[in-house]
Amino acid sequence: MDNNEIKDNLCPPATKKIKIDNFGIKAILSDDYKKDIELMQVHSCQLESKQQLQAVIKELALKLPHFQHLKRVHDRNVLICPSDDIKETLEQHLKLHQISDNVLKALCRNVNVIEVPASSAKLRVQYEKMSKFWPCKFHPDKYAESLQNGSNFTDSQRAYHKRMAELLWKLSKDVSKGQNVGICVDPRRPSIVAIAAAGDGSSHQHCVMWLVDHVARSQRGGAWQSDVEFVKDEPHTKSTLSGLPQIFYDYLKQDAACQDLSLGAELPRREEQQQQSEPVVEDIHADNLCKYGPYLCTGYDVYLLREPCLMCSMALVHSRVKRIFFLEQSENGALTSKFQLHAVKELNHHYEVFQFTM
Repeated sequence: MDNNEIKDNLCPPATKKIKIDNFGIKAILSDDYKKDIELMQVHSCQLESKQQLQAVIKELALKLPHFQHLKRVHDRNVLICPSDDIKETLEQHLKLHQISDNVLKALCRNVNVIEVPASSAKLRVQYEKMSKFWPCKFHPDKYAESLQNGSNFTDSQRAYHKRMAELLWKLSKDVSKGQNVGICVDPRRPSIVAIAAAGDGSSHQHCVMWLVDHVARSQRGGAWQSDVEFVKDEPHTKSTLSGLPQIFYDYLKQDAACQDLSLGAELPRREEQQQQSEPVVEDIHADNLCKYGPYLCTGYDVYLLREPCLMCSMALVHSRVKRIFFLEQSENGALTSKFQLHAVKELNHHYEVFQFTM
């Protein structure tokens, strides 16, 4: 790839004006939440009397502990084992697992091969569909349900997200010549911590990479050399504006629609401040940003004009971002277009992903 091609990739055409009237926020959930029902064939039998149930279920639970996501019994019908597990006959399979003679005899009468759901339900809508095939076990996850139906944000939170979506477009159009723009926000206030646009020198100088570096500047760090002028803090300030390039800061201060936006990041805490901030009752689920103060992007929200690529998405994993919001999908996007990085279970950190819909 020559230098002209690199520059073209980093400096896409100016963004077209978007309509904010029909504003929505869609959670990008993993495929587990939206996949079709998968069925599996199982051997089942109908017991001759309910008096046999206790002995049968006790022995099956001990020696053939299948179907944790299903109820083992429906009326007098009992799920025995997946049909694929049976190599020869059902009777031989049961003897192989040392099923007692009385239970074996009960299980080998009135045998049928039926189809049941192969995995557990994540959402109630999946549970209702699966239950039509066989009674399922289901433990509602209220937060997952709210993500799916869009009720996870309050009206005030939704209004702020909308403002950030509008601001992304305005900063790209008015300041950054249509380049991708990113905004990092501390959601506790909320307050804008850092803003960045795509670089135009190297193929790895994407918007997200600059944004992460600008956040590091707000924590007395930052590794990349840049000609960009940043806001200088006043002496003895309790927060820092050092993650904000001067050009973006000036735009926000001059735009009447942005006058009430909170700007700045909490300063890194000293060790004694961290200890004082910890609650008396330790809660492993407590927000580390509240407990320990700023560290990388821990607890922060990131708003992007365009869906990040795999490199940038992974950088946000390493930065411990809490949530990502983006406006436009990308051809090489790694959150919904080509891949869902946040759905990879093996990662040691997972952020939530939302797309603005217009």
